[in-house]
Amino acid sequence: MRRLFTTHESGLTPAALRWGEEKGRWRRADIGVWAEGPEEPAPLDRARAAVLATGGVASHHLAGVLYGLDSVGLDGRWVTVPRNANARRPRVCRRALPPQCVVRVCGLPCTNGPRTIADLASSLSDLAWEQALESALRKRLVSIEAVTGNEPVLARRPAGAPPTESLLETLMVQLIRTAPALPEPVRQLWIETASARLDLAWPTLGLFIELDGQHHKDQPVYDARRETAVVAATGWLCGRFTWTEVVHLPNATARRPAALAEQARRRPVSL
Repeated sequence: MRRLFTTHESGLTPAALRWGEEKGRWRRADIGVWAEGPEEPAPLDRARAAVLATGGVASHHLAGVLYGLDSVGLDGRWVTVPRNANARRPRVCRRALPPQCVVRVCGLPCTNGPRTIADLASSLSDLAWEQALESALRKRLVSIEAVTGNEPVLARRPAGAPPTESLLETLMVQLIRTAPALPEPVRQLWIETASARLDLAWPTLGLFIELDGQHHKDQPVYDARRETAVVAATGWLCGRFTWTEVVHLPNATARRPAALAEQARRRPVSL
């Protein structure tokens, strides 16, 4: 991540800072904040610089980006400052933050996981907020018991369910909800007799789903062997879905789980 520094930290005079900018050693990213290197500050540089310029706390969308949460971009608020701070600066939230809600992330004071997830509920759609939530749970930034902000989405989440293991898995869970009469799948179901963990499954139907994201070397061979082992051990039906199908062809893809479930219902199930 590009290094930022303040005028005070540099110990340089205004003339020396102007000379350095003319020579391409740094660029002004905000009032009194500079970014090393000749390139123009990127949006993330400017967002981080806003925290330093205001003496505030990274929050909302900037906090989500710093944490690497799914489906969060820099298209909302960036920083929280005290209530009596400058009222004209954009992308700022003015409020009092309890000290226990502030941690350091990437060298900046930042709202903690629970506060960030709660803040994002006001600006993200239900689908995007759930995607961000699952990634925060996956990263262990929050516990589900500490999450607030979007009760309807929380109510849809099965009690005790583990977080999804990827954005692709979250998107698939959301697509499955649009399939008629198909219940929420069991996540990361361990099949002892096959020594394999399934992405999503319906044990009572004898159906499981495997998701193909970006493969590493030998991953397709490993996935095929695991699927073969599970089918041999259980007799269950398997459906495979790719990133392209889930992300770029959602309408057609959403119909497939229901069709697979109907096919699975006609098969004998091994329990």
